[in-house]
Formats: sequence, C-alpha cells, structure tokens
Amino acid sequence: MTTFKYDQMPAANPAPNTFRRQVHTDHIMVTVVDFVNGPSEAAPPHQHPHEQISYIAEGWVHFIIYEGDEKTVSLVEPGDLVVVPPNAPHTVEPLTPSARLIDCFFPIRQDFL
Repeated sequence: MTTFKYDQMPAANPAPNTFRRQVHTDHIMVTVVDFVNGPSEAAPPHQHPHEQISYIAEGWVHFIIYEGDEKTVSLVEPGDLVVVPPNAPHTVEPLTPSARLIDCFFPIRQDFL
C-alpha cells in the first residue's frame, strides 16, 4: 500500500488561483484541484480524450460542458459528481471563496506528469 500526504504532494499551478495535486498508477489518475480567492470567472473551456469523473468535495461551482451546439451549466455542490465525456469541451466557474474537486481520469493524463 502506498500513502500520499496532501501537504507533502507537489502542487502544480495551472491557472491563477488554481492548484493541482495528483497521484496515479499505470492505469488511473486522481487529481485534487483547489480553487482559491473565489468567486472567479470560468477559465476557457478545454478538452481531452480521457474519461473524467469529478467529485465536488468543497465549495459550489458551475460545471460547464459543451456537447455539439449545446452548453450545459450545472450548479454543483459538495457530494455531487459530474461525468465528462471524452473530448467534450468543459470548464468550471468557482462560486465560493474556495472549492475542491477530485478528478479521476482514465487513462492517465500524460500531460499532467
């Protein structure tokens, strides 16, 4: 068994007021994404070929997913989960001073390593 201590994990800073920590095996990746100094505007949408499930651990966010010409905005709160289809453009808009999302990816995101 391997244990990772949150405070000892290196944090990437992929965008202003956003910090990302992650662990992975050969087949699955889990990231902890912390948004601070909110509320803030949504970042530009991004997409990737990976399957993604996001668990909202703290705070409230608008989770925005684009599918074709449709834009779906979901207000999510702690305990909610969101499934992001592969290649679907998506983003989040933090609505509270802080928010934490736990993202699972398959396969692992090599671009995060």
